Order: sequence, then structure tokens, then C-alpha cells
Amino acid sequence: MGNLLTDRLGQFARYIAGEPSNTRRDPGTRIQSSDQILTPTKRKRATEGARELWRNYSVAAWAIRKHLDYVSTFTFQADTGNPALNEQLESLMSWWGRPLNCDVAGRHSLKRIIRLAEARRVIDGDVFLVKMANGMLQAVEGDRVRDPDRMPPKKLNEPAAYTHGIRTNKAGKMLAASIHRRNADGTYTLEREIGAGRLLHLAYFDSFDQVRGVSPIISAISGFQDALEVSDYALAKAKITQLFALAFTREQSDSFDDDDDEAASGYQIDFGKGPVSVDLDPGDKAEFLESKHPSTEFQAFLQATLQAALKSLDIPWSFFDESYTNFFGSRSALVQYQKSCESKRDDLKEILNRLTGWRISKWLANGVISLPPGFDAHSLKWDWIPAGLPWWDPSKEIKGDVLAIENNLRTRSEIRKERYGDSWRDVVRRKAEEDQFLIDTLGPSAMGAAPSQPTEIEENDTDD
Repeated sequence: MGNLLTDRLGQFARYIAGEPSNTRRDPGTRIQSSDQILTPTKRKRATEGARELWRNYSVAAWAIRKHLDYVSTFTFQADTGNPALNEQLESLMSWWGRPLNCDVAGRHSLKRIIRLAEARRVIDGDVFLVKMANGMLQAVEGDRVRDPDRMPPKKLNEPAAYTHGIRTNKAGKMLAASIHRRNADGTYTLEREIGAGRLLHLAYFDSFDQVRGVSPIISAISGFQDALEVSDYALAKAKITQLFALAFTREQSDSFDDDDDEAASGYQIDFGKGPVSVDLDPGDKAEFLESKHPSTEFQAFLQATLQAALKSLDIPWSFFDESYTNFFGSRSALVQYQKSCESKRDDLKEILNRLTGWRISKWLANGVISLPPGFDAHSLKWDWIPAGLPWWDPSKEIKGDVLAIENNLRTRSEIRKERYGDSWRDVVRRKAEEDQFLIDTLGPSAMGAAPSQPTEIEENDTDD
């Protein structure tokens, strides 16, 4: 009785996930960090799997591009409170953002560098940007950061070991990264070690003690590969079924004369000359062999597989299939997706803010920027505004935004950033410039001003 009571109580006082089970896969009891689980060999395999999908599967490539469209586009806006200084900073950032001024290879603008960096973060897990002494950037893809073959001498109070090419202190802070060069035979050669002060590390982190990034798409690589493979198999089967054949069914003859074998048997049919009429013997039937492929079950399975894979990037299915839901369903999915983009944009904004501070400090040191009285380097403010999303139904949404402004629920700047990703003040300034141009060119009447009325002349009430 006591054992039975203990067994019954034990069934309640437990976490089922912590109990061993023979009915499902046992996750084991060994807890490891992401860097330990994803060993260098496994990291290389996962990276190449993601790159293979990017190169050869249009759905995976589309999903990554769609992610980049919503996450990686920003506009620089200075906010110092001094219009002249704002204009100077924005002009300098625009100049530096050109390929020949920003990229050490002279190929990519700052806008494209950020987009490519986010793409590499999605595919490889992380990417590094090196700040060069000449004020340019050099991108280092994640696979080039790896443990050196020969460890450098251990420094005082610093660990000698690397974690996938990154050397850290006891607190886990990055001290340096070991940069390698790719060889033609697939091997790597140590190029140099770069200190953390010159590095910007853009990565996807899931835990506090994680050193290298892990891509969110890694959980969907198998799903995308399955979808790609079964689609190829289905296409091959569909091609076979298109090689249609005409089958004849003949009832057994009552005659067993051996001479019948010498007689002509079967029908000779040629489909190459248009409609064909077949005169069949009594009892014979002719029908085409066909296969209803792909089946509805296969299509449902493929859709479910792709839906699960797209969730790795938080992309709703209505982005892929516009007819999947109605307007309100699409709108709801978009709002939720926009929410999921915020944390990803914040990572990129942090990188852009650090780059902006680095470049401004160089311009100040070189005398390119002369601060007005009362300003110093720490008082300069700016913002990187993510790309906006225009109104879906302007006639209704604009009225709602106007009501929000009138009732002090939102500001003009918030709405302008949300809709177009730029500054409301710039819009007002450009609008004023246009209005003044119209007045200067066409006169006050161009702005709808009422023309001056001619003076009425009162006639004398006298007879001629």
C-alpha cells in the first residue's frame, strides 16, 4: 500500500520533460553551450548547407531577400538642433557612404554593406566589419574567423584558448579575432589577428555565454532541403506521366487456332497528325494511361513544410501566397511581422551608430567638422531611421493618423518615420521651398491666393 501511494504521488510531483521516456527521443542530460554543440566541423557544414539553399532554392533565397527588405534599410538623420550642422553631418555621411569612400575594396556602398552584412548574419550566423585606419570598412565573413593552427603565447591574465577563432577574457569579452585567408584547395591560412577595438561583430545570439553567432535559419535547413528534394522528385514524376500511352484491352478470343499467331494483331496509332479515329474490334477498349499528380496530399505536405521553414525568419505565409488570406488577415500578419523585425533592426542600428561615432570623431580630429559654440562631440545626436511602410488604404489610414495627431496620441515625426522612414522636418522644409518657388515663379495666385478685387466705380445718379 505504501509503495502504491508513493508511486501515485511521484506521478504528480514531477516535470514530465525531466523524466526518461521510451516513447520519444531522449534529449539526454548533458547541457552544453551553443559554441560547444556547434563544433567547427558542424558549423562549417551548417554554413555550407545554408549557402547551398541560398544559391539553389528560390524559396529560401526569396525568404532571405524579403527579410533584408524589411530589416536592413536605414536613412541617416542628424538631430543636433542646429540646422546648418545637421545639413553638414548628413552631407558628410552621404559622401562617406559611397563605395569608393566606404568600402576598402571600392565595390559596396554603406547601404549595401549593411544589407550584405545582415545577409551573412542570416546565412552564416555572424559577420565582422573591420575599421581601417584610412576610415574605410573591410568585411570579414564568418568562416574566415577560425582557430589558428599555432596558438600565440599566453598573455598575462588572458586565456590562451580560442572559441571558434575569437579570443576572450575571463568575463567572455572579445579581445581579438583570428582572421584567415581562403585557399583554392579549401584550406585556410592565418592572415592576421585583429584586436576587438577595430572590430564590429554582427551576430545572432541566443544565450549569454555564446561567443559566435548561430543563424536562425539553421533550424529550417532540413525543412527547406526536404521541400526542395520532394519538389524535384515530384517534377520528375510529373514529367514521366506526361509521356502518355494508349492502352488497348482485348477480350479473350474463343479461337485457339495456331494460325492466329501469324495474323496481324494490335493497332498502329500515330498521334502526330492531328485528331485520330480508331476503329476497334468488338469487345476491345482503348484508354489513356494517366496519373493525377501531384496529389492534393503532396501539395498540402509541401505547403506545411514551407510554412514551418519560413517561420525561422518570422515570415508569414501570406507573403509567399498573396491569395492565402483576405486583406485584414494580411494586414494582421504584416503588423506582427513588423514587430518581430524590431530587435533585428536594433542590432543593425547599434552597428550603424558605432560606425557614425567613429567617422565623426575622425572628421573632428581632422578639422573637417567645426562645431558651433556650445557644442562638443558628446552633444551630437543622430538617428538611423528604418525603411517605412506606406499606407495600404490611404483614404482611411491618413484620416486615422490625422486624428491621432489632433488628439495628441502620436507625433508627426513618428508617423513620417513609420510610413516613409525619413524626417518630418525635412518634408516641411522641402514643402516650404516648393511653395516659395511657385510664388516666385507664378505669383501669389499659384498658392491659391484670392486675386485682388477691382475697385468698383460708383456712377452718379444723374440724368444725361
